[in-house]
Order: sequence, then C-alpha cells, then structure tokens
Amino acid sequence: MLIRIPFGNGVEECEVEDSRIQALLEPSWPMPADPDACVERALLNPVGSKSLRELAKKASRILVITSDNTRPVPSKVTLPQLIGKIKEASPSASIRLLIATGLHEWSPSRSELSSRFGPALDHLEEVVIHSAKNSSSLLNLGKLSTGNRLFVNELLREVDLIIAEGYIEGHFFAGFTGGPKSILPGVSGVDTIMNNHSPRNIDHPNARCGVAEGNPIYEEMLEAARLAGLDFILNVVLDGKKRILSAFAGDPVEAHRSGRVFTLECCRVKPVPGDIVVTSNGGYPLDRNLYQLVKGISNGALTAKEGGVIIACGECTDGVGHQGFYEMLASSSSPSEFLRRLRAGEIWREAQWEAQVLAKVLEKFSVIVVSRGVDSKTVESMHMMHAKTLKEGLEIALNLKPRGKITLLPDGPSAIPLP
Repeated sequence: MLIRIPFGNGVEECEVEDSRIQALLEPSWPMPADPDACVERALLNPVGSKSLRELAKKASRILVITSDNTRPVPSKVTLPQLIGKIKEASPSASIRLLIATGLHEWSPSRSELSSRFGPALDHLEEVVIHSAKNSSSLLNLGKLSTGNRLFVNELLREVDLIIAEGYIEGHFFAGFTGGPKSILPGVSGVDTIMNNHSPRNIDHPNARCGVAEGNPIYEEMLEAARLAGLDFILNVVLDGKKRILSAFAGDPVEAHRSGRVFTLECCRVKPVPGDIVVTSNGGYPLDRNLYQLVKGISNGALTAKEGGVIIACGECTDGVGHQGFYEMLASSSSPSEFLRRLRAGEIWREAQWEAQVLAKVLEKFSVIVVSRGVDSKTVESMHMMHAKTLKEGLEIALNLKPRGKITLLPDGPSAIPLP
C-alpha cells in the first residue's frame, strides 16, 4: 500500500505491506460546494439572527475580525461577501479589519496582506494586527463567571457592529475552532488567554477534540464572546484540500453549534487503536512549525495503543515556532518532570498548554517527528525522535514495534476520533 500523508504543500509517500495496515481513518467529506454560492446562501439564511444587512443598517462603524496566516480561512471568498452585504445596507459605513493573532506574532507586509485578503483590502478603512501583550491597546471588560478577567482589543469598544469570520474543525483542547475563538484567544490579552489555557483546564477530561459542552475552555470562550459583544459570525467548513463544504452564518452561539454538528457528521471517525499511528497536521499552513504540529500528534494519540508509536509528519518551515514551548520541554529531564512542575505552579509562561498537551502524550507514547524544517538535536531534546522522511520514520517505528499494526490518520486535525 502506498501511504500518502499531507506535508507542506505536497505529500510524504512510503510503501507499506498491506498486512501491516489495520485502519485508514479519514473524514467522510461531501462534494465541495460552489464557494461563492455557499457563502451567499449562508448569509441570506442566518441561524438564530437577523440578516447581516439588517444588522448593518443602523451601524456606521463596523469591525470584522479575521484569522492570521496560521489558519486556512478562505478570506478571498468570505471577506468580499461580508463587505458587500454591509455596503448594500450602509454604503457610508466605516469598516475596520482586526486580525486575531491570539499569542501568535505576525507583522505582514502589504503584499502579504494582499495575498491573503485580495482586493477586499481596498474597501477597508484600516487593517489592525492584534497584540495581546500591548496593554495600552486592551480594554478591561470585567470578570467572567470563572473569575478570569476579560481583556480584549480596544477596537471592540469603538464600533457599532462586531462580525467574525473563521473556519470550523476539531481543536485539540478547545473542542472546535471558529465561533468564540475569534474573541478568546483571538483578540484577548495575554493574561486572559493564559488563564483560559490554564493547566487545570487543559487537564480536564472534556478539554479534547470534538467536545464543546462541558469543556471548560470552550464554555469560557463562549462567555467571553457574549461579554465582548460579538454580534455575527461567518464560519466555513473545509475539506482536506481546503475547499469549502458548507458555511454557517448568524448568531455566534447558534450558528457555531450548527457548524459543529455538520463538522462531526463529516469528521467523526471510530478510533482503531494502533501500535503505530501515522498522522500529520494536514499540510500547509497548519504544519508550518512544530508548535502547531502538536494538534496532529494529540489527535493521533486518541487512536493509539498505550505504549505505541505516533509518527507525525510536518514540514515545519518556520522551525519550532515558539521558543518558550521548546525551552520548557528541553529544560526538563522528562515529560513527567515538566508536568509535575507545571501542576505545582512552578511554571507559568506562554505556550505552556502546548507543552502540557505534548508532555501528556509523551508519558504514554513514543513520538517520531518527520520534518526537514527542524533538526534531530532540537527534536530529541524535546523527548521525541526525528526522521527526515516518512520511510525513515516508519523504519524507526517498526524497529520499536516489529509486529506492530498501523493506523493511518492522514489529516490529524480534520479527523475527530470519538467512540
């Protein structure tokens, strides 16, 4: 059998004996929709909300929140339609675009912005890159029911209508992407994000892929979106080739719930625990660094036998992606020692949640990172093994598990292993 695993803008390939393969777990994608028609239909039939035209009629200052370059939101399709509906209802409305970076850092050039958003930029008054650490640009909205204080970008106070675009897929600890994540962590302050992603929340049994209800991280995000005044969302569901399958617009709670139901119908797969699990981050842009690759690794762990081997393929053109993430694991004698210090309150720094999720996987499984963007020394110092090709990675895994059966999870973040 020829295994083909997404890797950057291409694939990693390797032949494996058929008898080794026990399961191929992939989403059941429907046929892709006509992108423009699909988005238009969603905007004309909002879920639990007035239409965008009605909402925009009385608004003169409008804020559209979108994603940064680590997310495959098809903004060249969605943004023109959002702007078009707004301008039809309120021709003189001022529209600002706020790029939700969370704790990511992105300083795009004008050409990068044009590449991502296209001609829609010409209809915007301003494009602002959110900075979670710039306290002078943050607004204090008070405490959430959890006690977490909600700091958000000050632009949310200066507008009459707040809209967010995004995409929905499983998320390894928030349950799902899209919806309220545009606010928290998207445009929130660093302290708010840190508390939402706390060790206690990350350790919660419902803080996992495909679970929203009862997930303390998702539920706090939802409360934050309400308090911040998010009025309307436009979220799409994409297939493995980043084509639009469906779109959901309307109330941030109701529309996102409808999108989650659709996503589970497409992406839920029955776990088939393997001695060896081969997975990825679905290729570019989500596999651009090792920090993001934890998403695919954690989903791979949901269908691996304890003590098994997870092979995670990611190009990692940007290397590790977060120095703190690297340092926390590399400076610990073992994943268990890192987790002990973290849970004891000895560690409190950015990216600890990514390191926590990875360390929890490493306590139970061996992980082989297939990448040419990070070197062996870096990977090994983080308590994992390194291979430059999928073939090399499989050779290492089969040496560890000579009789091992293989479960394939080609696009880790897209497939949601749930019993």
